[in-house]
Amino acid sequence: MGEETEVPVNTEVRGETWRVRISTSGGDVLGAGILLAADAVLTCAHVIPVDSTGPQGLNGRTAPGTEVLVELVGVPGARPVPARVADGCWVPELADSRGDVALLTLAEPQDARHAAPLHRVAPTHGRSVWMCGFPSTRELQDGVWFRATLAGPAGPRGEWVQMFPLTPEETVRPGFSGAAVTDVETHRVLGMVVSRYDDRSSAAPASGRLHLSYMIPIETVVRHLPVIDRYVSGGRGNGLPSVPRGAARDRGFARWLARWFAAAEGTRQVEAIVIKKGEAVRAATLSRAVALADRELPADAPLPAPRGTPLPVGIRPPSPTGSPPPAGPAAAPRNGTARRPPSPYEPPGPEEADDGLLPPVGSVDLALDVSGETVAGVAGRVADRLGLSPAGDDGSAVGLLGGAVAVPLTIVAEGVDYAADPLALVEFTDLLAARGARLLLVFRNPESQSLELALRMADPGRNEIAARLDRVRDRIDHIARRERTAHDRTALIAPVRPVPQRAAALRLDLTALRRHPDPGSARFLADLRAFESTVESELLRVEEVIGLAEAQIARRNELRGRLEAFFALLAARSLEEERAAAPLYRTAHNLLHGAPCELAEAERAVERFAEAVRHHTHRPRGGDAP
Repeated sequence: MGEETEVPVNTEVRGETWRVRISTSGGDVLGAGILLAADAVLTCAHVIPVDSTGPQGLNGRTAPGTEVLVELVGVPGARPVPARVADGCWVPELADSRGDVALLTLAEPQDARHAAPLHRVAPTHGRSVWMCGFPSTRELQDGVWFRATLAGPAGPRGEWVQMFPLTPEETVRPGFSGAAVTDVETHRVLGMVVSRYDDRSSAAPASGRLHLSYMIPIETVVRHLPVIDRYVSGGRGNGLPSVPRGAARDRGFARWLARWFAAAEGTRQVEAIVIKKGEAVRAATLSRAVALADRELPADAPLPAPRGTPLPVGIRPPSPTGSPPPAGPAAAPRNGTARRPPSPYEPPGPEEADDGLLPPVGSVDLALDVSGETVAGVAGRVADRLGLSPAGDDGSAVGLLGGAVAVPLTIVAEGVDYAADPLALVEFTDLLAARGARLLLVFRNPESQSLELALRMADPGRNEIAARLDRVRDRIDHIARRERTAHDRTALIAPVRPVPQRAAALRLDLTALRRHPDPGSARFLADLRAFESTVESELLRVEEVIGLAEAQIARRNELRGRLEAFFALLAARSLEEERAAAPLYRTAHNLLHGAPCELAEAERAVERFAEAVRHHTHRPRGGDAP
């Protein structure tokens, strides 16, 4: 480690008074933390030594009751104070590595003015950050600064954000877990250090080894520990209404949205779509897709209560005023397996992940219902997600964004044609697109002037239209191949399922679209988008048929193996016993090897043969004395 990258904190390069060092009662450094309020410290769950004497956490697992020492290293003269995991604020690392956050309550409140400025900011690529940790090296136990830039989503289900160290020596190491990740530009805390990866054990040359660090964004921490929401500033990324998990969805539309959110090949930077009033299923599909892509809110959760609303029973927040927390009975340790209460995070169902309906976590930075909103109001939300403060010549967010070099956000704006000035809002989104933003503009009236303007602005060139038509042709060819596969696979099992035969009709529709009298017009682009969605839906339909057929074929193959296994048992018996069971074997064999296979009848035949074999194998061998 070079001296040029290791800056001890006592040089007062930066004055982050919320920096916390967490140690054992014996003085051994465990990791770092972030002071949130007078008696509240945020850290990683794995920093706290585990035992079974503490209160029950949000996930039903017993939190450690270990007392640790917390010291505000950024405050001159601060002395270590005892701390324990707060009631209901323990989320250990789950089986898939999600979670790993905890909130500590201090035995002695500190000055609340030292608390960290947590802020919701989109963790955009290239953002410069710094962090301070406490390595075990004696000379550096008072802290060392590392610098990095944010890369993109990583880790379990995209919960983490990867950070590129400025130099390999600045890769985080033990003693950094729980440290604040601070934005260089705004000095706001955007996340918390959680993990690292390096290639020290690999055979790669030193110059080619990976050195990576990871953080948990503040929004993800709020998802696991909703109680800390009161300490976080900045608007939430998702402003669309929530929908229940079981709400009906347009699967083709959901798949299109997942591809667009993921910036999949063939998707465009700006899309203008229509969800008319009364199209409740499409509206619910959009809301759920955005929620699944959001870092903070569960997909089917209501919006959090306003600040000041009483917290649920059993969740006691640390006092922000500096007064000691109220005394309460400690949760008794539990033996055996505790029942898990409802989690603040509910993962999507398997049907979404399996069918390509699941967008990546963090793939939407801002989703707004802009009905009645002004351009200035929308610009303010965009600037807030970027971590900017209005400061241009005109002192407005619009002026600030106009001077921004890049706006690397993915934005969903719903109800554009119901904004205070729809045409002005569409022109403003064009400014955002020119600075790199990806935009999904949702209109309610297919005849609105603002929709026509948006389609004109997003009008692709002739080459792009030709490329999109070629991609649709390739997808139709793929559908034709999958239909043949579906026909072959379904023919093996009775009753034979009907196979959709849509490729030929889709080819005719594509030919008609290529002969459109006004290619590039708003009507043509709307027809092309609708046709692309139809093609994706047809592909999904034929894949479902193949999936069902493959499951039945797998069951048939399993029965074949079962039949031969019992036949092998019978072969060890006498010839007479083998002859007695042979008709049952032949019947089952013929059913399983015929096409189409009557699966239910074959299953009964295999069971009859198996029962006969069991009967013979439990009797003495032929010729043996009874």
